[in-house]
Amino acid sequence: MLSRLNQHSSFVPELARKLSGVLQMKEFNEGTQHNSKPVTSITEKGIQLDGKTLLHVETRNMCKCEVCFGKHSHQRNKLPPIGNASPAVKVEEIGKVTSQYVSLKWSDGHEGLIARTVRGEYGPGVIESRVRKWLDLTRRKNVEQEFWSTPNEEVTKVWDYSWVVSSGDNTREFLAHYMRFGIGLMNGVPKDLGMKDILSEGLKIGPIRRTSYEEVDYVRFKPNPSNSAYGTDLLPLHTDLASYFEAPHVQFFHCMESTVEGGESFWVDTFAAIKTMSEQRPDLLEVLKTVPMTFRYTPPGRGVFQLSQHPVVKMCGKDIWQTVDIIWSMDTAQFTRDEDLETRERWWEAFLYYRELVEDQDSWFVKKLRGGEFVITDNWRVLHARKEFRLTAPDQERIVSTSYMDWNSMANRVLSSDKGEHVFLEVDQH
Repeated sequence: MLSRLNQHSSFVPELARKLSGVLQMKEFNEGTQHNSKPVTSITEKGIQLDGKTLLHVETRNMCKCEVCFGKHSHQRNKLPPIGNASPAVKVEEIGKVTSQYVSLKWSDGHEGLIARTVRGEYGPGVIESRVRKWLDLTRRKNVEQEFWSTPNEEVTKVWDYSWVVSSGDNTREFLAHYMRFGIGLMNGVPKDLGMKDILSEGLKIGPIRRTSYEEVDYVRFKPNPSNSAYGTDLLPLHTDLASYFEAPHVQFFHCMESTVEGGESFWVDTFAAIKTMSEQRPDLLEVLKTVPMTFRYTPPGRGVFQLSQHPVVKMCGKDIWQTVDIIWSMDTAQFTRDEDLETRERWWEAFLYYRELVEDQDSWFVKKLRGGEFVITDNWRVLHARKEFRLTAPDQERIVSTSYMDWNSMANRVLSSDKGEHVFLEVDQH
């Protein structure tokens, strides 16, 4: 049901999240509802526990005893070459059942226990509460994201920098907002703060992902630019660094000064367009999911030769996972060498259909950024662009700094406990 909920209003996505939360609470239920004895039984395939079938091989690999699962590392211990990943190992006995764990005995002679709940898996306290609230959002599950075919008040919301960085909980709320909508904006960034200060000292996230532009790039007008971003012309909607084998997940954009005429920034949610495409032309979407395009960046004299290939749309199971799209870095000549005529004709039909959706200006969020404003975008989801600008006086400038980061660094900040805050599993209480 949740997968069919359209995300075209502020109410429907909120309802989807609430329903998702109810389902998660039911699945990972703890406390009073576990006081009654659950339905547990051994079946041919594995065990039946709380209405769910767990395969024999899964139960053995889920063992949380301190022999199998490191108390301090929360990683598997002492894995034999086959051992607990062997399909030949079967559950022979179900022992003690508590609110958090179930004791099992396997055919290899091992006795241990598996978790029934989030608390049993991750431990009590802040980790448990954050996992319940944000785990699927950090996993890029579409049901937790809000696609926007038109920018609503939540998408365009501007957060105050001083409030965001005033506490860890405030920072997490802001980053979760970014993960949900693919974009997050702040204003009020002090003029004396640079990109590294904002990320490491303010938001307390990192490390920055180093690229051919170093850790921080300063984008301003340059004559004969080595990159289109350094010019004054329209910069169409695009993914950054598509010529990398893995484009950066997260882009940071700090407007330091903007006194030029024009130069508005705009963004579009490609996941909303892809969802529409899946409903209207699934045949064309399949082409964008399976036929790769080559992307290249080879500026002369810079010692840079970047070339990679990606399908425009990547999926992870049933979830839209990533969009890769930068028109001016497409290596169309290489594409003609790689693919036959029929495939290319079909690909261009599909790509132009998709581009028509993202080029619909009603779906754009347009904003002229001012000094002290800061934007985080999901570079795997939200395309960004800049309108043409003009320098009509010698003292006019448009200076922005940009950096990139891996998604894991954001998820870590949202979910993790603080350093030195030990959250051990409660297996010794079972």
